[in-house]
Amino acid sequence: MSASKDFVNIYKDYLREINNYKKTIKSIEGMKRKVEKKQVIATENEMFLVEKEELNEEDEFTCNKDKIYYFSNGDKYIGKIEKNELHGKGYYIMYNDSKVIMEYIGEFKNNIREGIGECKLENGNLYLGTFNNDLMNGIGRMNYSNGDEYLGQWKDGKKNGIGIFTWSDNVRYNGEFKDGKMDGEGQCFDQSGNLIYEGQWKNNLIHGNGTYIWDEGKRYEGEFMHGKKHGNGSFYLNGELIYEGTWKFDKPSVFGRSLDELFCVKL
Repeated sequence: MSASKDFVNIYKDYLREINNYKKTIKSIEGMKRKVEKKQVIATENEMFLVEKEELNEEDEFTCNKDKIYYFSNGDKYIGKIEKNELHGKGYYIMYNDSKVIMEYIGEFKNNIREGIGECKLENGNLYLGTFNNDLMNGIGRMNYSNGDEYLGQWKDGKKNGIGIFTWSDNVRYNGEFKDGKMDGEGQCFDQSGNLIYEGQWKNNLIHGNGTYIWDEGKRYEGEFMHGKKHGNGSFYLNGELIYEGTWKFDKPSVFGRSLDELFCVKL
């Protein structure tokens, strides 16, 4: 986990999963095109049974043939129905005042998203991965509308576990996530792929023990708090120890000076 090479294999494994998901989505897209071309539309009575809230035994409706279902609220579903519920592989588009707020193609079970699916949200974000109980769970990739990307583990709709987050400018984080945030052990790389930080994170900030590397041979090893060097730490310049001791909010507490001021004193 601490070595970046470990993430090469993790990344490959995740991509392999995503490519398998794509095959499922492609097959459902093929089904959708065929049904739309043939215009296989559910009857009014079938729609009545699918939308009916209180059901008797004689109201039970199952259709193993893929059809187009137009709901009274404007939503549209293409797929199969089992016991009056969306079931199997299908397509669903949700509207609000004629505006698309969610488009999903994938697997359903008992009226909810369950299994492999691709979901485009109102904000333009696109998720491809697995769902459980209508939420993103398992391995998935989110392509954000601003160009960012997350590939990794999800739990109950949030990034949770091991993942790779790449910003639109190609800065990358490899590591642990908790409740949607960078939390745990992780690494950060700059646009050129150079390691700039390796260590602990909390609530999207560097927090705990770690190593920060920046240009001109500068390196800090030690404690961080809320994104700043804070606690016991050592500063190196071109491999030479320059300062070792206590830091407070990015400054050596003994001298009370900035790093540049400290360099001038030492050099």
